[in-house]
Amino acid sequence: MQLQTAEVFGSHMVLQREKPLAIWGKAMPGSAISVEIQGHNAKARADQSGKWNLTLPSLHTSRNEKMVIEARTETASERLVYNDILVGEVWIAGGQSNMEFFMRYDKDYQEEVQHCDNPDVRFFDYPEVQTEDIRNRFDFSLFGKWRTCDAQNLQYYSAVAYYFARDLQNALQIPIGIVACNCGGTRSVCWVDEETAQTYGSVWVEDYRKGLAEIPDLEEARKNYMSGPMVDHSHPFDNPLNDRLLYGVSKEEMLKALSGMMESGGEIIGPWHEWRPCGLYHTMLEKIIPYTSRGVIWYQGESDEDHPEIYEKMMTGLIRLWRKKWNDPLPFLMVQLAPLGPLSDIVEDGIATYPVLRRQQELTSKHVSGVWLAATGDVGSSYDIHPKKKQPVGARLALLARGHVYGEKLLCDAPEVDTEHVSRKGDTIRIPFLHAEGGLKQVGDSINSLFVMEDHKCIPYMAEVEGEEICLKLHKDVGIVLIKFEEEPYYEANLFNCSGIPAKPFEISIDDSCRNLL
Repeated sequence: MQLQTAEVFGSHMVLQREKPLAIWGKAMPGSAISVEIQGHNAKARADQSGKWNLTLPSLHTSRNEKMVIEARTETASERLVYNDILVGEVWIAGGQSNMEFFMRYDKDYQEEVQHCDNPDVRFFDYPEVQTEDIRNRFDFSLFGKWRTCDAQNLQYYSAVAYYFARDLQNALQIPIGIVACNCGGTRSVCWVDEETAQTYGSVWVEDYRKGLAEIPDLEEARKNYMSGPMVDHSHPFDNPLNDRLLYGVSKEEMLKALSGMMESGGEIIGPWHEWRPCGLYHTMLEKIIPYTSRGVIWYQGESDEDHPEIYEKMMTGLIRLWRKKWNDPLPFLMVQLAPLGPLSDIVEDGIATYPVLRRQQELTSKHVSGVWLAATGDVGSSYDIHPKKKQPVGARLALLARGHVYGEKLLCDAPEVDTEHVSRKGDTIRIPFLHAEGGLKQVGDSINSLFVMEDHKCIPYMAEVEGEEICLKLHKDVGIVLIKFEEEPYYEANLFNCSGIPAKPFEISIDDSCRNLL
């Protein structure tokens, strides 16, 4: 059979409502193609290579639809039928391992699986393939298909995406579909094309080129990778060590495992590796472009630790590229990096750059339209890069979608310092917050991770939460002060707004006339 659609189309799928729908695939060259659903029909003709694409008119919210695809030539005809189709809201779930993180490992999985059945939630996870050769070599049949939401399938869902879809479906009462396209350990540069990588992240491209030049035998390195344990992503639960680490182990066991990996040699990033610039853009992302969607949820940044200072540039380029390729100003809902402490003095996991990365994420949400940021300061880990409780992350992304994309009147943003209205009078500094309607809520006796510094030394202060602001009492003779809040790799947020969202990190420097010096 020569007639086929792109892999992302199939029975049980969710199609985006109220937008013209892009459909594409392959057939015998020159075939007349027709696609019909919900009483609408669109036609196209396959080109000389057999590729075809067409656009269906907008569909209304519905369930149990059938899509019929036909291809006709003068001598033959072929037909595909996809059943149990929902029409509702579709979101792309992109990023690295904390977005990939399966429900199987989530702290609340055992409870959630007891009552997860929901016919209005569906999930498609594109196979994690580094090269076409690897795709053909392994059996990826566990992925690349639409899953219903039930006890049998739940363990394969991205935990963040599941909780996002669950909460959004409950609020909107319409079908929700997630198209997951993510891969652990990947930098932002992995998910863009060559032009974008060179324009916004040339330092990453140069690092890759230098690394290639230092590989003594490229073919030998490729063979070692292809025969190693990390090449096959087709059955992610079959790696006993990885499976155990993701469930969660002690700090000592985690250190032992990672130290063993380091002793076996560092990663050689060649033209076959998933971490190479632009690689997964071509082998994964392009395969789902331009599946009609409402927007993107994005959890990534941990692996950009080597060049944190350009993360805003990289994300600006990535968002522009994706919007261009989808021909749609897709909203991006980003997750700010969760707190992470050092595993040991030897294995630091690059966490020293986390405060910089968080600021870069904040700047992206301020400087690029249609981008919003979910705070995670209360759900980090003191040593594990994969925090096990993802429900708050998904819930906050759903709140952002409801407030900013679907227009609900609710408090959906994290509290953030209102730098323009910080005031100082003598020894008293008042720090007001945005998105704190109804007042800030402090959990515990004092505000965590709040430091006041003069000449690089911490000085004593008293702090109280008063409504929507923090009131700081300083020594009267203090001049210029630097106030740092949650500006550490690891912290435990305990300042929230009325929606239970933790305040975002900030750093401000003010003098005795209350001029903001940063």
